[in-house]
Amino acid sequence: MLFSVAALAVVLLLQDPGARPYKSAAAATRQIYRPPAIRPFETPPGPDVSDVETFFDRGVTAAERSADARAGSLDGRWRALGADGSPVLSLVLRDSGDGPVEGAWRRGEHGRARAVDAISVDGTRAVLTLDRHDTLRLQRSDNGWRGEFVHNGQTRPVTLNRP
Repeated sequence: MLFSVAALAVVLLLQDPGARPYKSAAAATRQIYRPPAIRPFETPPGPDVSDVETFFDRGVTAAERSADARAGSLDGRWRALGADGSPVLSLVLRDSGDGPVEGAWRRGEHGRARAVDAISVDGTRAVLTLDRHDTLRLQRSDNGWRGEFVHNGQTRPVTLNRP
């Protein structure tokens, strides 16, 4: 018993009296970070760039191609042309390929733009409810979309083309 009391006393004497889980903030911020100096004869790390404008343009082009590859078939700007080739509607649609499609439309090429009320896409078919009077029913074709524009119950054939 005496031995265990003595051993306990030694252990207690050797322990750190106060627990300090964190150091003071002053000790952690003694040195302020300074970036290394870049000398005029050194180039920063990265790709070898001789023409900055060309390098920038390549990056923008690569990003655009990547976004286009991920986009759905309705993504982008469209014109709905009547059978005589006259513009019926202008559309801007956002189709991420894996979520809901949304967009805006206007009659002809000019006029007030409005949000599309609802868009449903089912494989090769799409129905765009533009407002309570106008609907665009589309079928995927070889070079885009074809279908009909319904305005107040009157149907008109249309073809979607990129401007």
